[in-house]
Amino acid sequence: MSKNDTRMTENLFRVWLIVVAVFVAGFLGAQLFAPSMRPAPEPAGPVGSTGPARTAPARTAPAQDSTVPQAEARTGTGYGRLVTDVPPFDPDKDGHVLVAWSRQGMQHVTDAEPAWTLLPPGSTLRAQLVHRGPGPQAVTEGVTLTWRLDGEAKPSAAQPAAVADSSLTPAGQAATTPSATPAAKGAEGAQGKAPQFSGELKLVEGTTLYEATGIPVLPYVGKDRFNPYPTVTVEARDASGALLAVTRCVLPVSTEMGCRNCHGGPWKVGGVAGISPATAADVLEVHDRINGTDLAQRAKSGTTVVCRDCHEPGGDTAAGKAGAKPSGTPVPPAMSAAIHGWHAAYMGGRGADACNSCHPSAPDGATRFWRDYHVTKGLDCTRCHGAMEDHALSLLRKEQEAGNPAADRLMAAITPVAVQDVKDMAPRTPWVNLPDCAGCHDFAEKPRSATASAFNKWTADAAGLYAERTDDTTMLRCPACHGAPHAVYPARNPLGRDRDNIPPMQYQQHARSMGASGNCFVCHGETPEFSVHHPLVERKAVTVTVPQGAKLAKPRVPFPHEAHTPTVDCGTCHHKGYVDGGPMKCTSAGCHDVVVDAETGTPQERADPRYFRNAFHGEGPSCNACHARLLAAGKAAGPVECRDCHKLKS
Repeated sequence: MSKNDTRMTENLFRVWLIVVAVFVAGFLGAQLFAPSMRPAPEPAGPVGSTGPARTAPARTAPAQDSTVPQAEARTGTGYGRLVTDVPPFDPDKDGHVLVAWSRQGMQHVTDAEPAWTLLPPGSTLRAQLVHRGPGPQAVTEGVTLTWRLDGEAKPSAAQPAAVADSSLTPAGQAATTPSATPAAKGAEGAQGKAPQFSGELKLVEGTTLYEATGIPVLPYVGKDRFNPYPTVTVEARDASGALLAVTRCVLPVSTEMGCRNCHGGPWKVGGVAGISPATAADVLEVHDRINGTDLAQRAKSGTTVVCRDCHEPGGDTAAGKAGAKPSGTPVPPAMSAAIHGWHAAYMGGRGADACNSCHPSAPDGATRFWRDYHVTKGLDCTRCHGAMEDHALSLLRKEQEAGNPAADRLMAAITPVAVQDVKDMAPRTPWVNLPDCAGCHDFAEKPRSATASAFNKWTADAAGLYAERTDDTTMLRCPACHGAPHAVYPARNPLGRDRDNIPPMQYQQHARSMGASGNCFVCHGETPEFSVHHPLVERKAVTVTVPQGAKLAKPRVPFPHEAHTPTVDCGTCHHKGYVDGGPMKCTSAGCHDVVVDAETGTPQERADPRYFRNAFHGEGPSCNACHARLLAAGKAAGPVECRDCHKLKS
């Protein structure tokens, strides 16, 4: 071997050593420093027994991180990789169905302490237990329901004394059961309570609903890691302690409140969320400058400013505090009216972007809580809540009715968007009069995505809220089957596709409302002739035909023609035009009429545009490609899941 050959061999060996070293270092680094999420513990025993845990493995989503990747959080691309454990369910053996959900859909938390507090931690978890049919019944006696936070979800520390008496639920939503981690009155109680990872759900008197309120969970995992979608496991046991059912759901919570967008300062945690001390201080300084208060000085002296002490004294959210306090000073508007009423004058004309600037709903944010089925239909916040200007005016109108002079001053700077005269704006009380689902869903016909709107169609009282409504049997709450507010099934969670869809995935392996697509058997044990929960509205549809000789591997597809008109141009689908006065079908002769054998077909044959499957699933012009493209663009889109199209038995 020549010297040149020897030198070349040595160089190649050195390169090989470097490559190996880099690989080993990268592997070890990933193991040591990559975010992780402890898997949720399995139930103590199989359903209906007290013995060893069942051996059937729980289904999981693809492996993932425990936090939104920061680059992805800012760009809003794709889904995260957070592991979502789905508990097992055996439809042949298990006698109960247990469903659980978060009442709020997203608990907003302002972690600006110790400077000030507006929305302290305190999530509400709800559940219902159904004994499977025929003739299914809600179970309210002889059982105990418990909850425990999964993985590394972090409860908040005890609140400062100044916050101890503030409600842990949104204004107007009085807790119906004691909070899971009650903050005792006074400094000693507030500082002495240790955060809890588990608790019991109590039956709400006069209902079939179990509830745990005030669960003080925060979206922080370890240091500088942010997970707004922690999960909680719920179990139901009988009087002997035998496990009847187990389920899991998300308990969403976010501190991604956008105060910093105007008040400056950095994010508090991980560069994606939290109110930093600099931001919190500026909020108080601006408030002092505009209103002549001394909040900043009080905060500097060590007193936590509780916003609701002035804006909702005693927890009174209803505007009715006309005139002045006994001291003679004007009464501030209710909290929601004050915040939206002031900022609307500066954030008008921005549509949903105004909402996203403050709330954790921005499509390129770390939380992206606007994630439910309505998103796939191209709807945004304003379709239900109205533009920022209108949202504020509806709240201020209530204050105006009560004779609060501050309402007139704020309203003078706001121009309505949806109505010409502000008097046409229906007054509303926050958390009591909210957009009514029946404003769009009347159970007579399907709402049209292009025009559907629930704005200015408020619920008459708190009992009419989606979270509080029941079905026609009065047995089940609407979210029990349809999912939490802002996360209606099928929700598309940014940290894991089915993280919000755990119950329907557990019981019917399908991310749709419980019982949808012929899954009534889950609870009823049979297929009823009609829905006892509420009327079902089906669009008229024609069955998609396939060429002669095609072998179907899945059920046939109903095509709802009216769902595509007038938003889709006829020529988009019927691109070959019409013949004999009627449109040419996909499988008409000379069009997509080629049949390819599933086992013997070549790649070239499968790529043929005339292969009938490509008209529906192809990467070029096809149903599935069109739906996926619209969905990615945030526009109204059709289904992209197999079972959402393939519904008809051959």
